[in-house]
Amino acid sequence: MIKIKGVNGNLVFIFGPGTCTEYLTYLSSHLAENNAVFAGSTVYFRGEGLNDLSHQEIAALQKLCLENGLILNNNEPPKTVTRTVREKSSPEPARGQDVFVSRHVRSGQKVHAEGCLIIWGDVNESAEITAGGDIIVLGKLAGVAHAGCYGQKESIVFALNLSPSQIRIADKISRSSGDDSKNTNPEIAYLEEDIICISEYSTRKSNLFKSRS
Repeated sequence: MIKIKGVNGNLVFIFGPGTCTEYLTYLSSHLAENNAVFAGSTVYFRGEGLNDLSHQEIAALQKLCLENGLILNNNEPPKTVTRTVREKSSPEPARGQDVFVSRHVRSGQKVHAEGCLIIWGDVNESAEITAGGDIIVLGKLAGVAHAGCYGQKESIVFALNLSPSQIRIADKISRSSGDDSKNTNPEIAYLEEDIICISEYSTRKSNLFKSRS
């Protein structure tokens, strides 16, 4: 029904013939039994069984994975080290898959998204998050954040509490002043004339999210 394989520290769920109900039942049991092992792992969905599922059914499977602490990524799972590929990438690569993380990112952890990265939780000090597109943190961002890591200067970093040790957008870097006592409202970081600017978020500035074609 579902084969689970490990590839370079990631999980690949290969869906064989079956129904959404069968998949949900199997995964619910298997993830509960192995939560301590699987939690925090990146998971990829593959297999011909996915072709017979609706978008709503796939979303239900993704939701189950998020609830069990997995990180979703629908790009091709890495087969080899990706450093060589990244070195040859153009400054503006095709947009990758967005990644949704429904948990806190603990100190020392690293999370990467080829597209945008959305985190429902805090990013603790010494944690590092990177994305080819925008970074959205629905919590406190206290670690290192690098948006537009492939050179996309229109990318932004948004957090309900923006207190990072370092922010990078494309090839520009801004470090924290060390004083986050003033941070009481959501803030957004973006590039303006090649300088990282940080300002309080408001709906009047929401066009920053729509600036990419």
